[in-house]
Amino acid sequence: MKLIWNVYIEDFNNKCIKTYNIFEHYSFKKELFETYNEFKEDKDNFLSRVKSLLQYYYWSKCEWEIILSDWPPSKKFNDMKISVYDQIENNWHIFSEYIWNNRDSIEL
Repeated sequence: MKLIWNVYIEDFNNKCIKTYNIFEHYSFKKELFETYNEFKEDKDNFLSRVKSLLQYYYWSKCEWEIILSDWPPSKKFNDMKISVYDQIENNWHIFSEYIWNNRDSIEL
């Protein structure tokens, strides 16, 4: 089974918002695989390390951020930056169970 967790990112080349599977990032996937090998039976340490990896690769880097705004635009609404990490953190309880239950599918 291939792991899939889609988030929204900006496609700078095509100037649009698109969905992106976070498990397609090679360096992230490589470190996730190493984490799996180290903590395959230790849920708390595994998830703690996964969270650290997500922060390192996807948190507060402009290439992984989008701006959320209202439509139609109004002055009452403040635009908001949302990173890939924020999108995952917003559903952490679901994501953490997904990755723990499918940890055997983590591969390079």
